[in-house]
Amino acid sequence: MKQKRKENYWLGLVAGLLLITAAIPARAVFTDQPRIALFIIVAGAALIITSMTGIYLRSRKEEAEDPDERDKKIRRAAFSDSWIITFWFATVLLCIDFTGIVELQTTDVLMAIFYAMGISATFFGWKYREKGDAE
Repeated sequence: MKQKRKENYWLGLVAGLLLITAAIPARAVFTDQPRIALFIIVAGAALIITSMTGIYLRSRKEEAEDPDERDKKIRRAAFSDSWIITFWFATVLLCIDFTGIVELQTTDVLMAIFYAMGISATFFGWKYREKGDAE
């Protein structure tokens, strides 16, 4: 039996608009830290884009299909493999920083790890779907 989940995407849209609106006075208040306003704007834009995507997908399809066991198994295997790849990638970055080959900044390392997580999870999910199942 399909369960109908009610998502409130409009709340995210309004929250994103409020964040972007709040960035204007934040820029005036935090004159010595101009990046704070930029971070607030980026967070608001991310909320708006996520909400708009949800609204669009909901308008295309009345009821979301429940994922079957194969989809859940593929997702678990993809995230597991992605975690392993990300762990080893973080270990390599730590060794590079420890040996002093390259001086790494915290922001650069975090962004590299986030990209590694997203790209590897997407790749493994695609690989397992092409294969048909995760073993």
